Amino acid sequence: MFVPSHLASGYLLGKLFKKSPWTVYPFMPILLFASVLPDIDGIFSDTVAGHHSILHTPLFWIIVFGGLTLTNMVFKNIQLKPISLGLLLGTQLHLLTDWFTARTVGIQWLFPFSHKDYFLYPIRPEYGQGSVWGMIQNPYFSFYMENTCLFWIEIGVIMCGGALFIYTWINRKKYNNT
Repeated sequence: MFVPSHLASGYLLGKLFKKSPWTVYPFMPILLFASVLPDIDGIFSDTVAGHHSILHTPLFWIIVFGGLTLTNMVFKNIQLKPISLGLLLGTQLHLLTDWFTARTVGIQWLFPFSHKDYFLYPIRPEYGQGSVWGMIQNPYFSFYMENTCLFWIEIGVIMCGGALFIYTWINRKKYNNT
């Protein structure tokens, strides 16, 4: 998945949790940040497939969540609850959407116990040998669009997230002016 799709899916998930007592500020900004955070390894990677480092494994983020939860228990910092929940949900959503839309490399759900890549649709690892920065150019982008179902699902997620954001922004502005 591309960054706009990860952000849109994070926004949609955040709106689902709107009424939860755990989702007070800064839950939504952290959730949005965390929905793209695992891809930070792309900056340091030579290839598309190579950017799936430990940041693309669930156990890493579960350990981070556990550390933040433990810190919250020790220091009684109420801000850590929405931060830790936003971080966990955003990163796990990122992994789930990467698994669902995998084209070149899957997700190692059982890492470190197994290095097996899991993916929903057949992948083509040979296309993952190109540069991360080349993902938005051909031939990678044409390859990415070959699975039209996944491509349009991704476009749909962006459109739904964008529409909900605009709707929320318009209604918030309307209520603030009254």
